[in-house]
Amino acid sequence: MGRVLMRLILVVVVVSAVVFTGGCNDNTDSGTLPYVGEKGAGETLLNGGSEQAGTNIEPVEEITAAGNGNLTIVLYFGNEEGYLTAEKRVIPKTPGVARAAMNELIKGPTAQSGLYATIPPGTRLMDIKIEDGLATVDFSEAIKSKHPGGSAGESLTIGSIVNTLTQFPTVQKVQILVEGRVVETLAGHLDISKPLERQAGIIRPNPGTF
Repeated sequence: MGRVLMRLILVVVVVSAVVFTGGCNDNTDSGTLPYVGEKGAGETLLNGGSEQAGTNIEPVEEITAAGNGNLTIVLYFGNEEGYLTAEKRVIPKTPGVARAAMNELIKGPTAQSGLYATIPPGTRLMDIKIEDGLATVDFSEAIKSKHPGGSAGESLTIGSIVNTLTQFPTVQKVQILVEGRVVETLAGHLDISKPLERQAGIIRPNPGTF
């Protein structure tokens, strides 16, 4: 009798544990950003297409829900003083936010921002992948062949790419490619053959934009 009672108690404990665990795993998104809801879903939503996921995503201040199915992201463009300044831009929610951000950067700043484009005209985004904290972003040859040159201009081009991508919590470093290959430099001044970290030192605020 004692053994039967002990077995019944054990069964009740096991069933209770299973039910409790199943309830805890029912993690629904309750008003958070679309890529910070269910654990593991963030990588897919942030890195759509061929963008590959690295670590779990945590929310960052720069990326905010803008309502009506939109997101507000941050892009970095040149200012009159030769530094980078952030411009907030509303884009549709998309599985590939990093890819969308690069395409918006290529488009250039809005006229009302008073900022300057950092990517040479005719440049196209070939591909972007994110894995283990590294974003590998591939541009067409125009980013190199049509670059106006100068160390300051080259610095702003590279900085705008790196700082725009590192706003995303899955990206700690950025490797820039040209037509699928690693190049030493874009305009002869800065080494981009290795992954680059965020360059906060060249960012300056601009009242009215960010």
